[in-house]
Amino acid sequence: METREQPAITFTGVTKRYKDTLALDGVDLEVPSGLLTGFLGPNGAGKTTSFRAIMGLTAATAGTIRVLGMQVGPDTHRIVKRVGAIIEEPGLHKTLTARDNLQVSADTIGAGAGRIPELLDFVSLSEVADKKVGQFSKGMRQRLALAQAMLSDPDLLILDEPLDGLDPQGQVDLKERLRALASESNKTIVVSSHNLADVEQLADHVVVINKGRVVTTGTVRDLLGDDGSFEVKVADLTAAQAALIAAGIDSHVASDHLSVTATDGSDISRILAGAGIYPSALVPVRRSLESVFLQLTGDDQ
Repeated sequence: METREQPAITFTGVTKRYKDTLALDGVDLEVPSGLLTGFLGPNGAGKTTSFRAIMGLTAATAGTIRVLGMQVGPDTHRIVKRVGAIIEEPGLHKTLTARDNLQVSADTIGAGAGRIPELLDFVSLSEVADKKVGQFSKGMRQRLALAQAMLSDPDLLILDEPLDGLDPQGQVDLKERLRALASESNKTIVVSSHNLADVEQLADHVVVINKGRVVTTGTVRDLLGDDGSFEVKVADLTAAQAALIAAGIDSHVASDHLSVTATDGSDISRILAGAGIYPSALVPVRRSLESVFLQLTGDDQ
């Protein structure tokens, strides 16, 4: 009998109210273990509140949160030992060097200093390890914060908007490190972002959150799917279009290919082959995460 792996994070009816503001509204969700999950939503959607609640930094008004099989509240002290997090501004001492920052953090959590050289190398800061953090760029500080979050070799990493404010090269560097970490370890990584392209490039699994409610969850592949359109490349676009229209399949010429609306690509191949036309390319047109998000949230109105 197949057993289902326990979710890394479970929200059950979680509500968080700040006076007159409803930050989380009866949230139910599961974050799968061993994947990189993206929390996607606009600023103010409830992403940071969710992360703060997971870490026990703010108490839910109602509902329960379980992390790695433990309940936030009674087991928070056990949870924080197995979770590394960057929430809001990284807690770095600008007057200390990168190495000393990690040493102070290791001493604070009782992690020991053995992993510091390895982590500095992982985030490509070995050559500036003895430089004061106040002289670092924002991208360098974000990479150091990632090393700091990994000091205890946590099972779960929670990173709140880690790419926000970085220059393009800094974003590329950090994305590469997160993807490498996700693929080379069995860690669960949860990253929040308001940038759809970042989540599409990074995540295996997505939680779409808006106005304190979870709109949908699922794999990126499942959410994107396709829109029933295919891009077809053939030598004679006019002849191919005529054959498809004669068979009742809508198509139109778009620069160097045909844009074809059909439920199955094999139908297109069969009709074209019947006319003696053989495509050099026939690929489904995938929706962008942006179009899915706008459809789900109604923010395209």
